[in-house]
Amino acid sequence: MFGKNLAKATVACAVVFAAQSAAYASTISCTGTGYDISNKVSGSANCAILSPLDGNQNDNPLSFVNAQNFFGISTWKADGKYDDLGTTPTDTSSLFNFTGGAQTGTYTYVGPTSQPADVMFIIKDGDGTNLVAYLLQSPYGTGTYASPFTKPPFPLEGKSTLHDISHISVYYVPGDGSGDEGGGKVPEPATLALLGLGLLGMGKFRRKS
Repeated sequence: MFGKNLAKATVACAVVFAAQSAAYASTISCTGTGYDISNKVSGSANCAILSPLDGNQNDNPLSFVNAQNFFGISTWKADGKYDDLGTTPTDTSSLFNFTGGAQTGTYTYVGPTSQPADVMFIIKDGDGTNLVAYLLQSPYGTGTYASPFTKPPFPLEGKSTLHDISHISVYYVPGDGSGDEGGGKVPEPATLALLGLGLLGMGKFRRKS
């Protein structure tokens, strides 16, 4: 009987890992052969590029962003964005103040003392690129940004090797008010699921014994 329970648990684990892989299938690593754009936002803990590289997707509506499950999170809330960087910038974010242009600039956290559990910047351009997301490391403070739209990884047309940023959108997950939750860490649903399966299996084995 124990062998049958172990086999069932193994199958369940395989299903969990398959589901986790599918959840991250819509993004591409920010590092690869000949490129590394993971450091374009200082103070970030992780980075992801939406697939395909030339998808030219807009981060609107919010339901689309959450459907992509960036960094394993599907409950993002929209805060605002830093827009029109090539002309007269507008900053509608209540959590951050931005300064700078379409190539480089700075950001500063100006939100409440009880910081959000997680914060993500999504950076947008146009043709030949796709959304690039950066998960910030808490506690949030002041940092810099630079355009991640380089060739490679993006298939920019002609001899262009760098594209301007169109806008930077801010997304967040509310915290519980303690000010130190989240930590910019990527959730690990598979680990939690495996722990739950193990406890469940142990409970069933004890009852049968």
